[in-house]
Amino acid sequence: MTTSTSTPLARPDAAGGPDGAREVLVGVDGSECGLEAVRWAAREAARREAPLRILHAAPYLGQPSADGAPPPELPRARRITAQAYTVARHTSPGVQAATEVVPGDPVPTLLRAAAGGRLVVLGSTATGAPDEYVRASVTLRVAARSPQPVVVVPRQRGTDAGRPVVAVLGVGDRDDDAAVATFAADAATRSGVGLRLLRTRSATGSWVDDADEWRERHPTLEVQTTDMPGLRGDQLLRATCPTPLLVISAGHGTLLHRDLDGPHRRLLRHCTSPMALVPPVHRPELEPREEIVALG
Repeated sequence: MTTSTSTPLARPDAAGGPDGAREVLVGVDGSECGLEAVRWAAREAARREAPLRILHAAPYLGQPSADGAPPPELPRARRITAQAYTVARHTSPGVQAATEVVPGDPVPTLLRAAAGGRLVVLGSTATGAPDEYVRASVTLRVAARSPQPVVVVPRQRGTDAGRPVVAVLGVGDRDDDAAVATFAADAATRSGVGLRLLRTRSATGSWVDDADEWRERHPTLEVQTTDMPGLRGDQLLRATCPTPLLVISAGHGTLLHRDLDGPHRRLLRHCTSPMALVPPVHRPELEPREEIVALG
């Protein structure tokens, strides 16, 4: 059973934006940090001229009764998506939005939904509270295996007005740096701010290290490069935050290593700025069934 409602907030052709109409997906669970993720996702969908999909995975939903009546928990699930929709409408009235309730575990549900989108947005408490560990588990597992970039939005935010987007290069394989730089450059351009490249290892020999290539690809973007080899997690946070977006490679997850590594977990727990985790360029593809088994 899946319940969904589609509520256009803008012109019918709003999906035909520059990003090919692929949606921005935001997962909600009824928490305040989830609503903060909705606000960020609604603004990002507006910047991309893309539709917004608000999804609530509800493992607590029971089966319909024998007479076909919906499960008694369904009103609770619909209240969660209705509240999220209202927040999205108030944040970006021009965005085309849809809500959906899907019974089942959040991780495989979000991963299946991510395959048809362009971006996944999730909230994070980043407070150390006991409920953080439940939500962090979902965030870590989705970010580690998502086929699309995942943006994690913290509840506690620093002031980032006018500050540049920051891309951290040197995490994962060298081939991943170009993907991270491209995502960050596009985000900075859409937001009308500059870009800071923070290199944690020697040059890769790709276009990312070529200032002339940057000017050709992004002629209006102000790009600053800083070399900080061997940067630790705490140093990275001090060097980058606050920022409107911190962009970093998600590294490599496998069937035997289902979550992100220690440095990523530390960043997710302590970062007070939205953080985008970009999938690695070379990742062994899994069949959908294998993906769910690996994460179950």
